[in-house]
Amino acid sequence: MKNKRERQRWQPEEDSLLRSYVRQYGPRDWSMVSQRMGTPLDRDPKSCLERWKNYLKPGLKKGSLTQEEQSLVVSLQSKYGNKWKKIASFVPGRTPKRLGKWWEVFKERQLKQQSNKPTKLLQPPQSEYAHILNTFAEKHVLLAPAPSAPEFGLWREVEEGWREWEKHRREAGWRLGRVEQQMEEEKRRRWRVVEMEVERRVRRLREEGVEWVGRVEDEWRERVEVVRREAEVVEERLVGELEMKQRELVSRLVGIVGSGSHRKLLINKKDHQQIRTVC
Repeated sequence: MKNKRERQRWQPEEDSLLRSYVRQYGPRDWSMVSQRMGTPLDRDPKSCLERWKNYLKPGLKKGSLTQEEQSLVVSLQSKYGNKWKKIASFVPGRTPKRLGKWWEVFKERQLKQQSNKPTKLLQPPQSEYAHILNTFAEKHVLLAPAPSAPEFGLWREVEEGWREWEKHRREAGWRLGRVEQQMEEEKRRRWRVVEMEVERRVRRLREEGVEWVGRVEDEWRERVEVVRREAEVVEERLVGELEMKQRELVSRLVGIVGSGSHRKLLINKKDHQQIRTVC
């Protein structure tokens, strides 16, 4: 039995393996953990899912419930009953399983306190009129002779009436206190719901702002790219025109230089013929 309990208890290396698996493949296909991670894991898919959902999932709170969370759970349980999945949607970071376990412990503790609470008869309120009656009764008991049977029965009826009144007063006080507590819890719960709604709207506005900025950046990036391509086209056209003009200028210079050399050669030939004739 001990070995079985040790096998059922999750080990740190198993938790680490599940975290690594979720980072790579996401929280799904739990039957593929051993095959994909290359490490044997002697756990069924349902156990892996429960371990991740109730203990390893990011955002889960550890430790006992705070006083605010306890009051909120008590208020929601009185409204929705044991619908822990719905109740958990109002308590961030707590799973339905965790809230259900806490409620069972809380209920057992309340029942135990009520069973161990001593039952004693409380004294009636000591108003001025009650004090006069008590004083008169004490004097009557001390000075008067012992009451007869009818008087004693009447006295018992009065005492029982006092007990019934005190019992009714305690029940009414308890109910009033319970109603006031529920009102405060409902007020805190509604305020918490309003805060969560405001946070959700603010978060949504931030997300919309980020999306809008991203769209503007993409739009301007496209415009800059269009301008850059147009500039490249104009640059290529200007470079081509410049190269054509340069080639035209070079050809003209070559033509000018070539015609000058031909004339000089003709002049040199005429001078040579004149010299030969004179000789």
